[in-house]
Amino acid sequence: MQPGVTRRRAVTGGLAVIAAPGARAQPAPAPQRIILNDASRLNPTPVLKNWRPRLDKSDVFIEALRAELKEAATAGRPAAVGAARHSMGGQSLPKDGVAMTFNGISLEPDTARKTYRVNAGARWSEVIAALDPLGFSPAVMQSNHDFGVASTFCVNAHGWPAPYGPFGTTVRSLRLMLADGSVLECSRTQNAELFGLAMGGYGLLGVI
Repeated sequence: MQPGVTRRRAVTGGLAVIAAPGARAQPAPAPQRIILNDASRLNPTPVLKNWRPRLDKSDVFIEALRAELKEAATAGRPAAVGAARHSMGGQSLPKDGVAMTFNGISLEPDTARKTYRVNAGARWSEVIAALDPLGFSPAVMQSNHDFGVASTFCVNAHGWPAPYGPFGTTVRSLRLMLADGSVLECSRTQNAELFGLAMGGYGLLGVI
């Protein structure tokens, strides 16, 4: 240490020398904006994240969905699930939030009972293709076949076969994840009130 240089000056000078090679700190690159739209193509909306989970019937998917909802809640960001996003007006597009896009099909038919269990993001075109070789077809669906199955339940859409009523009349049960991550089996006999509210509830009560 040279005469006349105090300890404070030496420490300060040392820090200056260490920092010098880095020169001016570069600002972190801004996150790339993701723009999503609905089927109308009239609502381009920036979202923070578009989560597209791999189709998986195991608990891996359930835990991943819980984590996404918890992360969004902690950050105070909106989250919304969509399939083909035919709900116009941007209802399925959470601005600066987390968009969850469900797709792919896993279908388990029960030909004896004339029922089938299918995942939420399956499109009706995929359901028709899976049931047709078995000699079956959906009793009620929208007039177009590119909608998502759970989305049809969320709006309780009707089809052309008037004797059957809207789609919700043909649904026996569903699994619903609430905002706290719990998963409930809902039907007309189990969590019946929640089942009725979710039918046409636009996804506001939970994730099917």
